[in-house]
Formats: sequence, C-alpha cells, structure tokens
Amino acid sequence: MSILPTIRDDNGNTLVGHGTELFTTRYSGVDTSGRAIALAIDVKGVLVHIEGSAEVARLTGTVSGSEPARFTQDGLTVEHLPLVKQSGETLLTVAAASGAVNVSVLAWR
Repeated sequence: MSILPTIRDDNGNTLVGHGTELFTTRYSGVDTSGRAIALAIDVKGVLVHIEGSAEVARLTGTVSGSEPARFTQDGLTVEHLPLVKQSGETLLTVAAASGAVNVSVLAWR
C-alpha cells in the first residue's frame, strides 16, 4: 500500500511521483486583487514561493519556456501541491495581503 494515493490524469493513466520534467516561471507585482496562476503546460504538481527580499538562488527548469524562479531566505513556500491540471487551467490564485509580492512557481510534468 502506498503512503500517498496514486494520482491519475483525466484518461486514468497513473502519474507517479512529481513527473520527469520541471517548468519554472515567475510572476512579479502580484497585488491585493490577486493573480490566477495558469501555466502553458500540463502539470502533475506545483511548488509556490512567495518571494521575500533576500534572494539566495535562481532555478530554471528543463522544460522549454522556463523562466528563472527566484528563491529567498525570507520568503514563504507552499510545499508541493499534488494536483493534475491541463495546460491553461488555473492552478490557484495568489494575492498579496497588502502592497505587492513576487511569486515563483516550480511545476512538474
């Protein structure tokens, strides 16, 4: 018996683990009205990082079209969200509590 349930896509195919490729992107200036996060690829899971001010690394995925995602030591990371979404579907909506924030997204397919 698996510890985590086996995720399946709309066709019933099993999606084991995170996937084999990583896509990265960044949204800057996300304000209090929010921003829908929708990617141009099918995904099996995402990690969302709300950036702080002290950048420690830039990560770029292996999927064509990936943009550098910036990780900060004083940011907030929403750990792996195991979800299956088709290209263009909204994964989640992010909004700043006040002012504006930058958001980096890592997505596995």
